[in-house]
Amino acid sequence: MTSFRVQTSTESSAERASVPDAQLRSFSQFLGRVFIFLSILCFALSGYLGFAHYWVLTHWTKADGTVLSGELRQRSSGSTARPGSAAVGSSNVYFFHCTISYSVAGETLHSELDSPASSYRIDAEVWRAQMSPGRSIDILYKSSNPSRIRLANNPAEVTLIGTIKATFCCLVTGLLLVLASRPKSAPQQLSLSQGTWPKTNCQ
Repeated sequence: MTSFRVQTSTESSAERASVPDAQLRSFSQFLGRVFIFLSILCFALSGYLGFAHYWVLTHWTKADGTVLSGELRQRSSGSTARPGSAAVGSSNVYFFHCTISYSVAGETLHSELDSPASSYRIDAEVWRAQMSPGRSIDILYKSSNPSRIRLANNPAEVTLIGTIKATFCCLVTGLLLVLASRPKSAPQQLSLSQGTWPKTNCQ
């Protein structure tokens, strides 16, 4: 009994072409799993932000504030020093400091508010342009301590809606990549389409 298999040039070229295709599918599957993992992290972050948003709504009160005055400030951060040596690793950060007037139960209060610190002066300049004296802004004051305030809509903070959108985008992208990494046909059908001849037994 003798078995033989005819191998054509079409088959050998198809086998060579299948190697990079398999590598591409493997990389696509790996990348898809990474995106799915990122979607899980974003989902966990959205849950935390949802709880934080609920806590803010129950412990802070919204009010209309008016900017009375403000100035651009600078401070050094991250400086370290050793005995007998000068400070090293020092860097400057910039922020906008302003005074806000607002009303609580018919009483006018004044509190200070700082913008997020940034290593770039231009960021603080943008905050100064947005919070010029006389401008009205939405603030939140703590119900148990009205002198503590914060911005109601801080563009520098990560929002709940933003994390939900990121979760959806990462999940959809990951699923599409995983689905695209699957073979398009069964192995037997794929071998026949590539020109592989079946084995023939001769007696």
